[in-house]
Amino acid sequence: MTVDESKSEAKKRWSEAEDLRATGAVESLRAAMSKYEDALRLLRSDSKGSKGSKGSKAGEPADIAYTLNQIAAIADTLGDRQQAINYYNQALPLWRAANDRQSEAITLTRLGRVHNSLGDKQQAQRLFEQSRLIAQASSLMRTTGDESRAAQAEFNMGNLFEEQGQSQQALQQYQKAMGMWRAAKDQQGEASALNSLGGLATRAGGFDQADQLFQQSLPLWRATGDKRGEALTLSNLGYVANARGQRQLALDFYMQSLAVWRETNDNRNVAATLNDIGNIYAGLGLPQQASKFYAEALPLRRLTGDKRGEAATLSGLAGVYVDSGDLRRAVETFSEALELRRIIGDRRGEATALGNLGFVHQALGELKPALDFYQQSLAIARDTSDKARLAGSLASAGEIQLALGDKAKARESLEQSVALWRELKDLRRENNALAQLAAVYSAIGEREKALEAYTQSLSNWRMPRPLAAVSK
Repeated sequence: MTVDESKSEAKKRWSEAEDLRATGAVESLRAAMSKYEDALRLLRSDSKGSKGSKGSKAGEPADIAYTLNQIAAIADTLGDRQQAINYYNQALPLWRAANDRQSEAITLTRLGRVHNSLGDKQQAQRLFEQSRLIAQASSLMRTTGDESRAAQAEFNMGNLFEEQGQSQQALQQYQKAMGMWRAAKDQQGEASALNSLGGLATRAGGFDQADQLFQQSLPLWRATGDKRGEALTLSNLGYVANARGQRQLALDFYMQSLAVWRETNDNRNVAATLNDIGNIYAGLGLPQQASKFYAEALPLRRLTGDKRGEAATLSGLAGVYVDSGDLRRAVETFSEALELRRIIGDRRGEATALGNLGFVHQALGELKPALDFYQQSLAIARDTSDKARLAGSLASAGEIQLALGDKAKARESLEQSVALWRELKDLRRENNALAQLAAVYSAIGEREKALEAYTQSLSNWRMPRPLAAVSK
């Protein structure tokens, strides 16, 4: 093929790959990866048939780097993180050769996130720092002329800062982008900025502000006919309503979002929204309704290869089984979730699943298996510096150790738990652990310490103020 023919064929493969990728199914994702790999071979090929092109590549460095990034992203989605790392590393020098600092920084960030998900925090931080330095040193992504393109540049910079954990800088960039898009009367761009600002407010706990921002973006998405933006914003509004304790309102938003996601045939987000609805019903104490939505979400999670989402849905379903008293089924389902957490390398999720299995075995009266699960959970909590999980697992282990007659270990576990809850300033859980510790002291005959722990536990409980004293 000539250079132009190879490049044309490669772009055709890109288009075919995107169509396959949009379905979200595992086999479609693999087929999309194969299409990108075909494109990569075409772009890397030497074209010797046309005059003046002997030895030249069919693709420019940026085209090849783009293709590598797409393959890496799909590999990451499919759980093959080492392959993702390999492709992102191949892309980096090509972005530099193309002098595309924006894409170089984005690739460094994505590479850092993969390393972070594998637990390699030091390497992740090194990559994040490189990306930040590029952004700060080169006035990344700034353009002149077209106001909408300039706004997009500011917005992209905001995305980069947000991914790097620099919320304040991200906020400033999103606000700049929003003002520029408004001036250019670009409603879709303005809606994007509002949504991102709402996301920052949500993560900071500013739910009232987040609600206002999402509400402002919703009519803009609808005016431009952007279904994905509309569905995402409705889901965001559902999340915020739930966080504010407005569960019925949250259900309404999620149901609206579900209908729009179904219009777009986005099975991954359909499944995520079904799961969110299941969570709301579970929180409302309606296990039958919750189970129905979890059961509908589960095959879609599997179809799209979303193992993390599948584990979350299985955990929700197992919680319904616990609430309805079907503890054996809960054990089976939590065990499935645990296996998936291990497959994807989700250490925190693994610790949570182990703790859940400990709880269910404890409820079944199976104390030795329960203790084993709690001890596995606290080992991971130590490795990941998850102090809240560690404190909870220690308290649960201490309770079982006392029941099994191992008073010395029970005392050690509960004293550590009390100290951690105190450090975390979680008074309610500290009090619970103190009450358990008092029982241990009593069992080993240390009555003064038992009385002290009981007294401290009781003195920490805050009596509610009378209604008349509540300020208005």
